[in-house]
Amino acid sequence: MSYDSELSDVLMRRDWEALREFCRTHNQIPDDIYGKDAHFWEVLMHKITCNRLETLGLQADSRSWLQQRGYSTDLAGY
Repeated sequence: MSYDSELSDVLMRRDWEALREFCRTHNQIPDDIYGKDAHFWEVLMHKITCNRLETLGLQADSRSWLQQRGYSTDLAGY
């Protein structure tokens, strides 16, 4: 499975734990990022969802989830 298709699969499942493991495996993230709490990974999951074409069907829900918690869809900031 390619990087993009595997990432899409993780996002479509709405699985923040799988996203964390995907990032650890494919992006070699440092321990301090890997160890962040569930909320960090949920926010990141929704931000990435809002910024990928193949997740268009999920973007409205992710945008709403982020807005309700005071976040933008911008990947540059947490």
